[in-house]
Amino acid sequence: MSYRLLILACLLPALLAAPAAADQAAIRLPTGVLTFADGRQPIETLYDSYLGLVEQGWTLEVVAESQPSGTTQALPIIALRSPGSGAAVWILAGIHGEEPAGPNAIAATIEDIARLGRKRPVVLLPLLNPQGYARNWRYLNVAVYSDSIDGQSVGDSSHLLPSPDKPDSPRAASASSPEADAVTRFVLRRGADYPPIVSIDLHEDNLIDEGYVYSQGTLGAEDPLAIEAVGVLRDKGIPIKMSGETRFGEAISGGIIGPVVDSSIDELISSQAIVCDGRVRQGPAARTVLVFETPAGNTLLERRVAAHAALIRRLTALLGSTVN
Repeated sequence: MSYRLLILACLLPALLAAPAAADQAAIRLPTGVLTFADGRQPIETLYDSYLGLVEQGWTLEVVAESQPSGTTQALPIIALRSPGSGAAVWILAGIHGEEPAGPNAIAATIEDIARLGRKRPVVLLPLLNPQGYARNWRYLNVAVYSDSIDGQSVGDSSHLLPSPDKPDSPRAASASSPEADAVTRFVLRRGADYPPIVSIDLHEDNLIDEGYVYSQGTLGAEDPLAIEAVGVLRDKGIPIKMSGETRFGEAISGGIIGPVVDSSIDELISSQAIVCDGRVRQGPAARTVLVFETPAGNTLLERRVAAHAALIRRLTALLGSTVN
């Protein structure tokens, strides 16, 4: 059975239980949304930048209307798809709300992304946690990372990823939040027509002084795009930890960490197998899945945005000049 049919079978119960996904020409964005004041762009400005792609023929989809407990108005999680489908580049940002550089860098490089979309299929998820961005909250339910509180990430994929000690069972019985459920279903649904070949995910970390790159794909630390990314960040003055370990104990080689088990959306996109509806099925299996972690605590936001923008420009230029 084809991957498309397998995924449709996997998603069928959810599709029958919920309204059809909304492909919309406009989004409902409340006016006067207060955005955390640290120099990041107002959230309305970001949406305006992203929606410029619609004028260039891209398709807008509202993945979910996010309104976690404690918020007063829903904000849309959006995706944009280039006109042509097929083996695609996926670009993600804003999973953690206290990491604003990625969403701001995407807004600053929207024409570079549009240019890539004219050459090959692209799926853009530019602001996956709009509520967190507006409030400077890392997760949907808690503002900061904690060893004792289970933060609900919009990218949590534990309900679809095989348990390490029992590969025919998922790590969690259900999605950790409605947002995580919607985002992961989007990955599977759109991955049927836009199968991810390369995925890049922009992150920051205010608890580190040196950055690094996770490479979840099949080439691991030897992935040429991961090596290129390390060079770009260093050229932009971002300190990179070239060896040793991350704060989670993961080995670093040349500024790169090979595949890890972290239940993230990045692991999902790289996964060869998923568990859905009680059965093991083929996963998205992207060849290259890169997650950029740049230090935020001692680096000005303007500099961080510039570094992320340089990454996008360099990688989109490279990907636009190559074939699958």
